[in-house]
Amino acid sequence: QVLSRIAYDKRRKKTVNILVVAEGDDFGGADKFYKLITARFPSLDVRTCVLGHIQRGGTPTYNDRVLASRLGYAAVTALRENKTQLMVGIKNNELVYTPFEQVSKLHTTISQDMIDMIYVLSA
Repeated sequence: QVLSRIAYDKRRKKTVNILVVAEGDDFGGADKFYKLITARFPSLDVRTCVLGHIQRGGTPTYNDRVLASRLGYAAVTALRENKTQLMVGIKNNELVYTPFEQVSKLHTTISQDMIDMIYVLSA
């Protein structure tokens, strides 16, 4: 099903596909899926990113997964509707879009103690 969709999109000259593969899925994970796609579509630029190596938190909870799914879906939906330069978030359990310019204009002062702590912890 997924490979058929990629082939269809390629014929339509669609330039980007984002595929999310769960760790430890029945198929064999992102590495096996990567090999399958590159074998079937050698001209595609395929990249993988294993989020488990990036995030430094504990095991995601049910709420973490639902939140990530809601925000990811909303972000992709916004792009499909040609909405850009927005941040998606949740207020009062409702999805809200906030323009970057509005977000970046909200400045707060950070104490020197906090800056020192950030420097020590990031080194």
